[in-house]
Amino acid sequence: GGSVRGWRAAASGDGSAAVSRVVGEGNAHNAKPMRAVKAGAVKAGTAGTAAEAADAAEAREQDDDDDADAEGAAGGEAARKKRVPSTFNTGILMKVPNVAPAKDIVQSALKRASRVTPTKGLKDPTLKERNRSAKQLDALTTNLCKPLGEYVKGFPRLERLHPFERALLELTLRDGHYDATLHQVDLLRKGMLGIGKGFTSRAAKATGPQRAIAIREEAFKEMESYYNGRSQCVDDLKEIAKTLRRLPVAELSTPTVALVGAPNVGKSSLVRVLSSGTPEVQNYPFTTRGIKMGHFFIEERRHVVTDTPGLLWRPDTDRNKIERLALATLEHLPTCVVFVTDLTGLCGTSVEDQMSIRADLHSRFAGRRPWLDVMSKSALVPALGGELSPDIGELFTAADEEEALHVVDMLTREGALAVSAGEDVGVERLKGLITEVLIKHRDTLEDSDTFKAYDPGF
Repeated sequence: GGSVRGWRAAASGDGSAAVSRVVGEGNAHNAKPMRAVKAGAVKAGTAGTAAEAADAAEAREQDDDDDADAEGAAGGEAARKKRVPSTFNTGILMKVPNVAPAKDIVQSALKRASRVTPTKGLKDPTLKERNRSAKQLDALTTNLCKPLGEYVKGFPRLERLHPFERALLELTLRDGHYDATLHQVDLLRKGMLGIGKGFTSRAAKATGPQRAIAIREEAFKEMESYYNGRSQCVDDLKEIAKTLRRLPVAELSTPTVALVGAPNVGKSSLVRVLSSGTPEVQNYPFTTRGIKMGHFFIEERRHVVTDTPGLLWRPDTDRNKIERLALATLEHLPTCVVFVTDLTGLCGTSVEDQMSIRADLHSRFAGRRPWLDVMSKSALVPALGGELSPDIGELFTAADEEEALHVVDMLTREGALAVSAGEDVGVERLKGLITEVLIKHRDTLEDSDTFKAYDPGF
């Protein structure tokens, strides 16, 4: 991309008795055991013996396991095909489930379970109370576990997100918080499932009505306590969902002109003059600075023009989140890169550092993205025929003038345009060049999702 001589080169468990008692056998793998418990609970009321209920539950669970093994053997090829990636539009983060407050989930579950009545026609007090207790505990377990399972399934795994949305998520949330929270919610679900199954089995085998009632009351207290002690992850997930739904949606199918450069080089002003309407402001949770985004049309085809956060000359590992957003835009979206250089001495970043930033980005993106150069604020750059700003005065030395002349010569030879948005200098020429480049690279930009992001398949 060209350089100037002398410039730098680019570069859980708590061990409680209840949990060990009812989870130790590995019964909380999925919802199938709960269906078995439910079948056993009904059988406890209709067949007449607790032994029959336990046998029915055990047999149903074994049948489910056998079916799962058979399906796994026969459906392995289908499962592999389902994992084949396919493209999809971004916006999945806006569709994550609405998460209820943790206290609302447990209060609703307790209320609904307590209203469950025994199967009609049961006369024997013991059978009737066994049946009532088993059905209430089944209802409580289901109403606690079902929403948690839906949340875990409804939030996409990171590897199934489009790379740009994954970058946004990782910039928005602290490291590992997303996966860790989902993992904790799933552990809570599995724990509740195991406890509920254990107590339901005990209630179905109770030796008398009072014993069945005692087991049910113990279970209600134990399950409520277990849930409340670990439910912070549910409220954390609720906050994550609210945050993700506020993220702007990237338009993968819309070619984008991304204005890139150091801070304060005039990118926002160029968005304004290039856009056919008033630019919108995109807000991101990890910064107070809005990102201007406008649009324009070429042959009735909508295009986006956006500024990007200003980049400083430093290694990627030292960049802040807003700088990493700029790089993610270039890396993952169908962009035409317009690098903006300010030679006025007013932007706060030296010309040397701006050229180093340009050299770094050029080496990384010019080979796979259309690239244009713009020298902004030309009306204030003597090397471009403008007049030096009074604000800089004697601070602009002869060495600065020589450096500016050298950069103007180098960038002009590479096709750069001199533009001054405030004075409408070079704006029409820039629009024409952008139009020419976008038409030339239309096929590439409209099919630039080379990552082939995964379809979540939910």
